[in-house]
Amino acid sequence: DVVRWNQAQTQVVYIANPAGCVRDYEAEKSVPHLLQYLQIIIQAGNGTAKVLVMGNSYGYRAFPVLHRLFAGRYAQMRLFTRSVRVFLTKDPESTMFAAMERIVVEKFQPDITFFIEKDSFVTLTRPISGPVEQDPITKQLQAAIDILSNNSGTVVVDRQYCKTHSKDGVAYTIQKQIQQGNTDFDDLSVSRKDCETEFANERARMATIKNENVIVNNVQAQLCPGDRCYFYNRDNLHSYYGDGASHLTSEGLLLLEQNYTEIIEGFLLRLST
Repeated sequence: DVVRWNQAQTQVVYIANPAGCVRDYEAEKSVPHLLQYLQIIIQAGNGTAKVLVMGNSYGYRAFPVLHRLFAGRYAQMRLFTRSVRVFLTKDPESTMFAAMERIVVEKFQPDITFFIEKDSFVTLTRPISGPVEQDPITKQLQAAIDILSNNSGTVVVDRQYCKTHSKDGVAYTIQKQIQQGNTDFDDLSVSRKDCETEFANERARMATIKNENVIVNNVQAQLCPGDRCYFYNRDNLHSYYGDGASHLTSEGLLLLEQNYTEIIEGFLLRLST
């Protein structure tokens, strides 16, 4: 039922890897001190493409969806992620892992890289200093994108999306309110205008990316197609966001499938011609 479904989503931290995943010994040889990170898998498919999924736990959560949509049409599919760590912006705790991400993309030379990363330290929305192209955060963003772009055939970078600021998370709030007989979920939505305002600086920085092989995936537009952004499916009351960190649930990830499908099918068509 609805309560049980949402309750289960509040407890989802790591998800089961798709069938066929094996330990990535090749990456372990290339990257120093890799074993402590563990979130590395490789799969053999029946296609020719080399596919890489990178980022932090947001990328980890999206990996099974991307894997299913590729439907085996790859030669290799790798996942390289670590929770909380960032690559697009600077963070002292992320420096070592960011260096490892660079090694992986340089060694693997993927045909397509999906980079899916939560802006863990809310850096991309900070005030812009001077012209946006000269802003230090923007320049760091571009430098990181250049590393991905120069070593990948195609790069897909997911933008940030509007989240609830509830520490308990949407799924918990829904199941708790239903148990208490309260089905008023008006507080589990925000106006699209408020979301756009909150992420105006992130949007301005991402708009400066000029690499021809980079696709900026506007996740927010997929999660919020109307004038109001709901954090749950109003038809079945399934939350789009699971825990307090706003990881997308299976219900939320469904909203991203159409764009991911179009990107994947377009990429595979270009690869075959």
